Amino acid sequence: SLSLSYNGIRDAGAAAIAEALRGNGVLTTLNLRYNGIGDEGAAAIGEALRGNEVLTELRLDVNGIGDEGAKALASALRVN
Repeated sequence: SLSLSYNGIRDAGAAAIAEALRGNGVLTTLNLRYNGIGDEGAAAIGEALRGNEVLTELRLDVNGIGDEGAKALASALRVN
């Protein structure tokens, strides 16, 4: 479990976290609430989730994710 809420991660930070998620074999819960993550960051995380079979809980509420970011996340969850 890892909580990174309230850290101002934004899209660039979300992309870095997404890269780490690709190689993740142990992290099951990730809290990214209140970080100013937008559609780009959500899309990066969504893409990483396509190959991640370990993460079971992801908190992204209270960010700036719009329709496009939500679609990217939903698309990734369909194949995960």
